[in-house]
Amino acid sequence: MFRARALLLAPLLLSACLGDPAAHLDKARDLAFQRRPAEALAEYEEVLSLLAKKDPHKVRAQMVPALKGAGDLCYLEMRQLPRAVEFYRALANRYPEAPETLDARASLAEILRGTGDRRGAVAELSALVQAFPQGAEVDRYQYLAAKDYFELGDYDQAILESRVLLTRYPDSPYADDAQMLIGASLGMQSQREKAIQAYEEVARRWPASDMAPRARYEQAKILEEMGQEEKAVDVLVEALKTHPDPKGVQMEIARLKKRLALHRLPDKIDPAQIWEWNQPQVPP
Repeated sequence: MFRARALLLAPLLLSACLGDPAAHLDKARDLAFQRRPAEALAEYEEVLSLLAKKDPHKVRAQMVPALKGAGDLCYLEMRQLPRAVEFYRALANRYPEAPETLDARASLAEILRGTGDRRGAVAELSALVQAFPQGAEVDRYQYLAAKDYFELGDYDQAILESRVLLTRYPDSPYADDAQMLIGASLGMQSQREKAIQAYEEVARRWPASDMAPRARYEQAKILEEMGQEEKAVDVLVEALKTHPDPKGVQMEIARLKKRLALHRLPDKIDPAQIWEWNQPQVPP
């Protein structure tokens, strides 16, 4: 009798399990842990199907991990990028303040940047920073947004985003990078004096950083453009002390010194000799 009753109850229990989003969510997680992504994705999709017509606020505890899990499987395991974008965007649109949305937007930005959509990437990073100003690694995402604007040629916005980072996260390990980006943006706009000042700020505020000698090197390039070769040499000599490419800096110093020497030569001289002197010499 008990066996017969169990046989009668089994289909009911199976039916209840099939219609239980929580059960499918647990199964999806187990399958993902077992590195069976296709089966795990099917379980996540079953969760989303069961919750589709319900109030998203009431099913948040199951909908959020299902969307995030499905997106991660498509992006990281199955390389189905369009579907990953679909899941991540659904998560960001429905639950913009959920902690999982921070990682989802970061992944979205990576996908979009990788497919050449830098404007889409920077939009996701901007939304991420705005929604999670104190989130994990948000300073890095702020810097990446500034860098994306620089790559897009929007130098004013690159400067603005870099200054936001310096104001909000002054102790960030990306602060000196952001200041370098300000100098580079100003240089691209031919604002040479301001660019020199921006690079000087790097050397002043972060003298022990590997960005300090790089900033000096960039300063020297601008000074040369302005016809101030002697100052450029002095700056390069300072950069040489800690620059990661001392041979490259030495070559630049030698080249500039040759130019200065040529300026002091008399008017009449063999052109072939000038050409020979002006060739770069690789230090031993």
